[in-house]
Amino acid sequence: MESPPLPADPLLASALVGRGDTYEVRQYIAELDKKQDWTAMVQFAEKQQKRDPEGSDWGVVAGYGWMRSRDYAKAIAALSRVTQRNPEDVSAWSLLGETQRQAGQPGRAAQTLEHASIIGRTSYLTFFLLGEAYRDAGRLDRAVSAYREAVRLEPLFPRSWFELGSAQVRIGERKDAEAALEILQKLDPALAVRLKERIETKSK
Repeated sequence: MESPPLPADPLLASALVGRGDTYEVRQYIAELDKKQDWTAMVQFAEKQQKRDPEGSDWGVVAGYGWMRSRDYAKAIAALSRVTQRNPEDVSAWSLLGETQRQAGQPGRAAQTLEHASIIGRTSYLTFFLLGEAYRDAGRLDRAVSAYREAVRLEPLFPRSWFELGSAQVRIGERKDAEAALEILQKLDPALAVRLKERIETKSK
């Protein structure tokens, strides 16, 4: 059986869980994401939702499309409707929190993502996004804790190691940051170069 394509953005991959029922649908959504055709993505998701108003909650994919087009108000409205219908939808909560962060509401985003992390204890993406929210809110100690959980759950996601090391540099945990750098060098050399520069700059 052919595996469904994994979109480059893990947020979209998460949003498609339980919604892209066929390979063709997942491929189509992945192509729209690659082309950054957010309008077509939203229209497709809303059409799918109308076919099953109380079921598959394609509003998560629509919310992703709105978020990527930076229409945060519509994204938050769409994702909030999904969380009201299905309070256990970790993808919806996580994407809602990330949308709030991008909309300049990191404190609110952290609250949303803390709730998401309780529902989805095994979602590395939720903890990564929680780290992003705490970082933007200036709570670097909590950001480090969230990133650590993210790398524990998924040690092969480079962005978690990069953000973990970057946050550790900022709070003075140089040795821990260097340990993160060592792992990152194997996963993503380009990101490793950026983290190394931050470590060296901080030490001057």
